[in-house]
Amino acid sequence: MFNTRKRGLLTSAGALVTITALAFGGAVAAQATTSQQMPTQSGLVITKLEQPDDAGAPASGLQQTTDLPVIPGVTFDAYQVPLVNDPLSNDGQAEIANTTLAQAQASVAGAAPARTGTTDDNGQIHWQTSASDDQRDGLDLEAGLWLVRESSAPAGVVPAGDFLVAIPLTHPTERNAWLETIFVYPKNHTVSGTKTVENSDQFVVGDTVTWTIKIDNPTPRDTGTGQYFPADTLRVVDVLDDAYLTTASDGSDMVVTAPPGFVKGEHYTVDVVADAGKTTLTVDFTSSGLAKLVETPTESVVMTLATRIMQTGVIENSAHFYTSEAQTTPGDTGTSMKYGDYALVKLSEGAPSGETPSLQGAEFMVFLSEEDALAARAGDQAALDRALKPDVTVPGYDQTTGVWTTDANGRVQVTGLRYSGFADGESFGPADPRYITYWLLETVALEGHQLLAEPVPFTIDEDSATQTSESIVNQYNRGPFVLPLTGGAGTLWLTIGGLLLLTTVLIIARRRQNSVAAPSIEG
Repeated sequence: MFNTRKRGLLTSAGALVTITALAFGGAVAAQATTSQQMPTQSGLVITKLEQPDDAGAPASGLQQTTDLPVIPGVTFDAYQVPLVNDPLSNDGQAEIANTTLAQAQASVAGAAPARTGTTDDNGQIHWQTSASDDQRDGLDLEAGLWLVRESSAPAGVVPAGDFLVAIPLTHPTERNAWLETIFVYPKNHTVSGTKTVENSDQFVVGDTVTWTIKIDNPTPRDTGTGQYFPADTLRVVDVLDDAYLTTASDGSDMVVTAPPGFVKGEHYTVDVVADAGKTTLTVDFTSSGLAKLVETPTESVVMTLATRIMQTGVIENSAHFYTSEAQTTPGDTGTSMKYGDYALVKLSEGAPSGETPSLQGAEFMVFLSEEDALAARAGDQAALDRALKPDVTVPGYDQTTGVWTTDANGRVQVTGLRYSGFADGESFGPADPRYITYWLLETVALEGHQLLAEPVPFTIDEDSATQTSESIVNQYNRGPFVLPLTGGAGTLWLTIGGLLLLTTVLIIARRRQNSVAAPSIEG
């Protein structure tokens, strides 16, 4: 899957895992001071451990007790390094002692491994005749120089470098004896990752959300010297479903934000491939980028990806990461978002018997707070501008104005809103400040009905798209709300009565005025 790169090599001294130098420092002397015959083979037990923070003591070939976590599922290949001299001779041992890791790697290049084993649940491989049947992966190794290489590792495990083991090996404390079984403890740097999304402040389809991918720095360390050296690979793959999420086709929405100072094109590349409704973004760190990670080996690698939400639903997204060429399966990490619908059901109440009012034409807007809805009712333009306007195309919805209009059945599907109790990849209850109660404001009533006096609260969840019990009821105009008909018979007699009353008042007033103004007659 990856382009082959030169694996970061340890120094020869470190790669010999100390035990090789220890073996040959005393092997020749051992022959001169003991009559014990030099064995032609010995067992090798590999115990794979997680890399600790400190380098620890050098290996001696003896069995050790450790509380470090073991790593199952790591495959090792063992290659017998070709020698000119007999490995059981002094010249052969001198040749082994002077063979560097690089020389050994070159001499086995292209060869098939002589042994292959995979660490068990105890993190071990037993190449030893004395092992029990359920542990035995092979018989003892023949005398000589062996190169041991990790050929595959499970997700999140960064393979250690190749190392050399000499067979046989002088006992480190009993200098006139040989180890029957050699114990080695190669350590791996393990890598985990997380993917998060922050959308507690994004409420509608059409918003842009940012996903954050955080991966442990894959830079391995030589546990012999404590020195860090570049990983051979760091690749992150993110596959988007175009129906739900879109991103920039040039990869500009994927950015490495930590460690600081990483430059796209120099330290990493972003490849974008669209095919069959999917968009795949692949981030590959260059050799320059892998080397730069060595500068901050304990700092995580952080990437952000901006995407636009395209439609409602449960939107899941995962990132896959590869931290070595030997990694057989990727590490995975993911999270999700949830956007849904609300079935608005409009009913009429109080219509005269036998009359069926039309339920079509009621208009609503949606707000994030009751205060905004009431302010919008009062004509506050700023509040009206805060009406939620999901970028969706559904019957009865005007995305420009944010108005939802009921159909002939009194229904309209309000869609494209974030779940009330789900954000940032997790569920929560009404007590959480991220919990959202939406508010419906009726802006135009059904014909012949009263406009709703107050906004109506509602929530979005997995059931709100099909709810039918929480209907919004408008009262029909009747009873004390019915006004007299303008110009009809009902108002004609009222008009005539008013005119007669006005005429009577005028006549009485005129008579009183004349009586006051007339002169008196004396006789």
